[in-house]
Amino acid sequence: MMKFVKTFTWVLAAACMAAVLPAQAAKQPNIVLITADDLGFDDLSIHGNSVVTTPHLDQLAKQSVQFSDFQVTPVCSTTRAALLTGRHHYKTGVSGVHGGRDFMKLDEVLVSQLLKENGYATGTWGKWHVGKTAGYYPWDRGFDDGYYAELYVHENSIGLHNGKAVKHNAWVSDVITKYAIDFIDDNKQQPFFAYLSFLAPHEPWLAPDQFVEPYRQKGLREPVAQLYGMISEMDHHIGRLMAYLDESGLADNTIVLFLSDNGPWFDSSNLGAMTQQEWQQRNPNQYNGNKGQAWQNGIKSPLFVRWQGQFPAGKVHHLTSVMDVVPTLLELTGTKRQVAQLPLDGGSFAASLQQPTQAKAIERPTPVMVASHDVIANKPLFNQWTPVDDVAKQAINPSEQWVAWRTEQYKLHQFPPMDRKGYPRPHQGYVLVDMKADPKERSNIYLKEPELAKRLTAELLEGYQAIIDSPDSYKPPVYQIALEQADVSVVNAFGPSATWGNTRSKAHTLSQLKQMGDGAMYDIHVHQAGRYKVYLKQRQAIAAAGMEVALKQGLQTLEHELDETELQLLGELELDSGPQKFSFELTGNQSMKHWASLDGLRRFFFVKVDSQAQPEDLPLPN
Repeated sequence: MMKFVKTFTWVLAAACMAAVLPAQAAKQPNIVLITADDLGFDDLSIHGNSVVTTPHLDQLAKQSVQFSDFQVTPVCSTTRAALLTGRHHYKTGVSGVHGGRDFMKLDEVLVSQLLKENGYATGTWGKWHVGKTAGYYPWDRGFDDGYYAELYVHENSIGLHNGKAVKHNAWVSDVITKYAIDFIDDNKQQPFFAYLSFLAPHEPWLAPDQFVEPYRQKGLREPVAQLYGMISEMDHHIGRLMAYLDESGLADNTIVLFLSDNGPWFDSSNLGAMTQQEWQQRNPNQYNGNKGQAWQNGIKSPLFVRWQGQFPAGKVHHLTSVMDVVPTLLELTGTKRQVAQLPLDGGSFAASLQQPTQAKAIERPTPVMVASHDVIANKPLFNQWTPVDDVAKQAINPSEQWVAWRTEQYKLHQFPPMDRKGYPRPHQGYVLVDMKADPKERSNIYLKEPELAKRLTAELLEGYQAIIDSPDSYKPPVYQIALEQADVSVVNAFGPSATWGNTRSKAHTLSQLKQMGDGAMYDIHVHQAGRYKVYLKQRQAIAAAGMEVALKQGLQTLEHELDETELQLLGELELDSGPQKFSFELTGNQSMKHWASLDGLRRFFFVKVDSQAQPEDLPLPN
């Protein structure tokens, strides 16, 4: 098999045309990167949606190079990991959306770090979702300014700003935009990288009344009116930002990019699901699928790239991946990457930005593995939040994964979801589509093209095996203890590095420890040796009263019988500096409910014994 299957590297247009960058501007170009959350390709009026109103994004599109075949991943965290690193998300450690599977490894090099080394001021505001403990926050990863917005609080946004808890009497899209404009205004004398990560229109669907009322007047039900109101509100604030760039004289030296993180979702926790008719209206191009799926509607995203006076407006139709954004930005800004750093899996599409009308001659030389949070491992109780420990990793079979393999012309689905009528029937689990002749994925040509099907199937399986063989793929979090001499540190109980017995992972808790020996392992890195008090926090503490547990670290063991309180002191540990592990197990049950189990394990806190700090002093996302 060709080497590219193992590396996934490619350089777009290298064999077709030399990238002719614009003459050196007076200074390096600024970058404004904008992402939406759960925005479908069809959620813009410029893409055929006859109900939603998006004048500012439509205008941005008309001024931009538009990519008609730009694909992201099916869910948010995996796309964001690829967007920030230029690498396949599984290799960055991000293989899910919660439960510790959404932490991006600390040895990954982010575009923010590279641009900062090149003299850029860097800032990000909004949804982060690639790590939520010390060391993993945006201000730990190359961003000079960062607002970690709480998921998913749309009204009266709360979160962490550069590590401090903040509350705003404003809607989150407004907050994100204000942070960005203030940051740009403070840093406009130097090149800047501003990453606005909107939470809209991710559910719960909720928007200011001024943006919702026009859709009510059109006769839309409240869920859909709120959904479209969120999109219109985001569009309004993007318009504010574009107007600011114009008025401040920054627009001509600022590269603006807009994309979404995955396809649309049809249900809202506060208002319920869309009807089939509403879904049809929302998706006028009628692509198959939705968020979470490798069908086009799950991964097809807008991509608008504008640099006024440098990039002529036009459309590019070749296949482009979210992994390609980083190498493109590095090329456009003259930013270097060290050879020793982890290899990129994307390639620059700068040549297409210079000459979009000629980009039709470009074809992507390497395929893309489309994969999501649905890693399939033949380990008991494994689910989308379970850590991919050594046992689970050895139980991953490439031929059982719900993935797709995309080349410039073809897309091979392996076990695609068949949850709606009209999808092409798989043959032995496979659907092969000619994406040039059939971009809406209506026909399976697997049997009509046996040699092609055989070759692409082999490439898919070898490509996935290469990811499994990568030593750092699917890596769990390593929790940082006393980073920058912090008095209080946290380990998320729901983000272990390994589990065993009946232990069951959930998005925000660890559960089902019910027999002696059930437990989990955690990786930590201690930055300051010393003695620490260790606390356990639970969500369902009353049910845990009488359960006996043991926390073991090296030769030390903390034994404790739990009571009904939410936060409990387990004991004290003497910790050396450096990387280490600790385990937590159920050792007995003194409750009258012999069937009781630990179902709400939430967090462990490590507090220096000589500190007056308390666990609640540490600001944390929910």
